[in-house]
Amino acid sequence: MLDKDGMKINPANVKQGQSFWAHFKVNKLPGYRGKIEEIALVQVLPSGWEIDNTRLSGEANPAWMKAWHLKREEYLDIRDDRIMWFFDLPSYRNSYKDFVVKINAVTAGEFTLPPTLLEAMYNNSYRASKAGRKVIVQER
Repeated sequence: MLDKDGMKINPANVKQGQSFWAHFKVNKLPGYRGKIEEIALVQVLPSGWEIDNTRLSGEANPAWMKAWHLKREEYLDIRDDRIMWFFDLPSYRNSYKDFVVKINAVTAGEFTLPPTLLEAMYNNSYRASKAGRKVIVQER
């Protein structure tokens, strides 16, 4: 997780009203050269956080994101409590993609950040997850 200036923050302890960016980088294992098709990256948010849909506000990504491989998904689905990116990873070496979402901490309390899930939707050989954890939104 990154603050508005691109500096790492601890998502386990944020303040109510704080905005920050979640960054996900997806790449293939070293040495794998095949194409991986129909990948879904899913992040469900804890109850105290909400997605700031920058597509609706027209807000541009911060300049410090320029070097990242963003907006390369085939489809993006933003819901109240989750965001889902759908994409392919090409066959060339060292292919990767970056994904970001702006988040607002809105409700004070202790919540659970669910795991991040990544899977090839039609091939069970490709799947990964990152463990969830407890997060705290401190009252203003």
